[in-house]
Amino acid sequence: MNCFGVDADMLTLQEVKQAVDHFSPEEVRELRAYLDAQSNAEIVLRAGTMDIDALLDAARAIRAGITDEEWQAIENAMSEEYIEPIDDDGFPTL
Repeated sequence: MNCFGVDADMLTLQEVKQAVDHFSPEEVRELRAYLDAQSNAEIVLRAGTMDIDALLDAARAIRAGITDEEWQAIENAMSEEYIEPIDDDGFPTL
């Protein structure tokens, strides 16, 4: 239990925001540094970390909702010529 009377894993974003409102300036700086480090952390995929069965089940469910004609249109669209996306400024997105 935390100071809000709930398990830490069960905090909502709103509860976290309310808690931050009570932080000292030093605690806010420390939290900001922590969040910055989290957002800059490299995501590493490791063998065995993905539930392949769940992924295949999801793929089957998606495919089941698509007609053969729709599936063919999807395949055709993926085989067409690639066109570089254009930003609002008229230049290709890099």
